[in-house]
Parts: sequence; C-alpha cells; structure tokens
Amino acid sequence: MSKSKIMEPVPQATGGERRLMTRLQTAEYLGVSQATLSRWASDRTGPPFIKLHDGKDGGGTVRYPSDLLDEYIESCIKQPKAK
Repeated sequence: MSKSKIMEPVPQATGGERRLMTRLQTAEYLGVSQATLSRWASDRTGPPFIKLHDGKDGGGTVRYPSDLLDEYIESCIKQPKAK
C-alpha cells in the first residue's frame, strides 16, 4: 500500500446513506494492513466497525461505515505544539 496516496473522501452511497466497506477496502483507504485493522478491532482502538452476525457463535462479517472513517481520520489529527 502506498503511503503517498492522497486521501480522498470515501464515496457515499446514493441518497447520502453510509457505505459499509470491507476490511480490505478500509485498509487500502487508511494505508494500513488488514492485520493492523484486525489488531485494532481486537484492542478496541482504531476506527469504529460493525459486526454483522452470521448466526454462529462469535462469528460474523466486519464492515466499516464510510462516514465514520472520515470522522476517525479527523480525530487523529494532531496539532504541533507552540514554541
């Protein structure tokens, strides 16, 4: 994944609805690995996600709401300290 990729807003679904992104799509958008996203999910850090349960114990599909990804990125912005 290229660190020099310019970040663009995630395209929203029609009608202004949120788009649910896969772990791969989210990793590419954030410029991190899928393993990093998995670790963040286990540690309850990183961007918010939705777990769509498949009826099995503890199983499910993880999706990342596109609107919350941009909010997460904004929350990570750090301002330099004044001298």
